[in-house]
Amino acid sequence: MSLTTNYLGLTLKNPIVASSSPLSHTLDGIRRLEDAGASAVVMYSLFEEQITLDSLYVDHYLRSNTNSHAEALSYFPEMDRYNVWPEEYVDLIRRAKESCDIPIIGSLNGVSIGGWTNYAGLIEDAGADALELNIYYVPTSLEITGREVEDMYVDMLRQVKRAATIPVR
Repeated sequence: MSLTTNYLGLTLKNPIVASSSPLSHTLDGIRRLEDAGASAVVMYSLFEEQITLDSLYVDHYLRSNTNSHAEALSYFPEMDRYNVWPEEYVDLIRRAKESCDIPIIGSLNGVSIGGWTNYAGLIEDAGADALELNIYYVPTSLEITGREVEDMYVDMLRQVKRAATIPVR
């Protein structure tokens, strides 16, 4: 009996897709999911606000003592020694693709177009087979219409689909 199915344009050996869980946080966990019969794994979400917060944190500490004394400029680390975004996430996708035979689906959670398009490309370059988008926008203004919110969501999706060629959901 064939349990083959299609999901996000991917042909899967069965309909069991492991959704984000603590097991998708490690290479060992992803391998365990594959060994247990999962036909694909959806990674945990990379949150836009997490990326923004990391960037602001590094910027704060790079600037805080800039002019405190003559040696202050020597405090700046070399650019190749730090990153202001979760490189580990992309690296985990890369390592999972190298060691597993099932599709790995990246996941982004955010609200702005710019953040999504940048990371969609990086996730694709790491080898992800598809990308899941989780839009988190809370319309708090009574002036914004439902149609405007819907148009914003569709525009975000279009922008991400332009930035990545892998299937996006």
